[in-house]
Amino acid sequence: MDKQTNYAVAPGEFLAEWLDDNSMTQQHAADRLGTSRKNVNEIVNGRAPVTPETAVRLARLTGIPVGSWIRFEAMYRADLARLHDETELAVHVEKIPAGAAAYLRGRGIITATKRNPGKLVSEFLGFHGFGTWQAFVDNTEGASAGEYALAALKEQKTTFDSLSCATWLRVGELTDAFEQGRDFTYDEAALRRLLPALRARAQDSDDSLLTDLAEMLASVGVVFLMVEPPKQLSLYGMTRWIDKRVPVIQQSGRRNTDGFIIWTLFHELGHVLNDPRGSQHFEYTTKRKRTSAAETGANKFAYDTLFGPAGISPWGDLPQPRDVARIAREVGVSPGVAVHQLRRRQKLQYWQCTNLMVDLGGANESD
Repeated sequence: MDKQTNYAVAPGEFLAEWLDDNSMTQQHAADRLGTSRKNVNEIVNGRAPVTPETAVRLARLTGIPVGSWIRFEAMYRADLARLHDETELAVHVEKIPAGAAAYLRGRGIITATKRNPGKLVSEFLGFHGFGTWQAFVDNTEGASAGEYALAALKEQKTTFDSLSCATWLRVGELTDAFEQGRDFTYDEAALRRLLPALRARAQDSDDSLLTDLAEMLASVGVVFLMVEPPKQLSLYGMTRWIDKRVPVIQQSGRRNTDGFIIWTLFHELGHVLNDPRGSQHFEYTTKRKRTSAAETGANKFAYDTLFGPAGISPWGDLPQPRDVARIAREVGVSPGVAVHQLRRRQKLQYWQCTNLMVDLGGANESD
């Protein structure tokens, strides 16, 4: 990002400095330039532009090249336009969640704070690739009309923050894995055949699990990303499509234990395999609700794929904590996934079997 100032330097300031260094009055300069003293004065004070014709004359007078005078003028006009634009953008600064701004500053993507509100909004829009605030809002709230269709899994009883979500998604787009995914060829039949192998790999929550799952999914044309979210973003995962061709599963690792991450992955695979390409199941606007049928279907897909026809019945109504891991191995799921579902279905208290849930280290991004 180019270093920008909060002021604009008129080319006339360079002319004024040259006149002082050469002990020349504005009238004397006007005589040599073949123009009026008023014109020189207006150039010095930034009220008159340095035209290409004037630049040629100034080059002869000062020895400063024509191109330099033209660049001085162009930079001045660009800075004026930028500063004017930032003044107008400043009114939107309170719409940017503080957490999203801090998230981007922490990554070195933006530098501005609310002390320079116009610059903060400008940098935020630049990161997202939009020229105006209205264009950004229109495209964010109308995501179904854009490049990506979305489906999401989020925590219950939480407010959805569309701008933080858009920021998180944009960070995902800038990873190497996402960029490579643009050239993928998605094979739905191959993904369905891969499900048993994915389930089998997910039984062992070791250090290479996330990398292995990403490579397995890439082999059938699915992008799998773990991207750390802004603190206030209450999403576990989201599915979208690149040009309705390539599915992208992006997870936040917001709760980075294997139970949450593996469940979320298979939930999102349910969206990939069973929802129409290009359909949108999570609305960006808080005035609408997610399509509950799609979310219910994705949950059922994850449950059936991971646990099979018997579901969690092998654990009984009140499973003993000492038996949870053993039964999980017999069923063929990781103990962490078993604990996740037993808790959700109120078969275990939330303080029980915490030791069986493996920390997968949060987001592992491909930058």
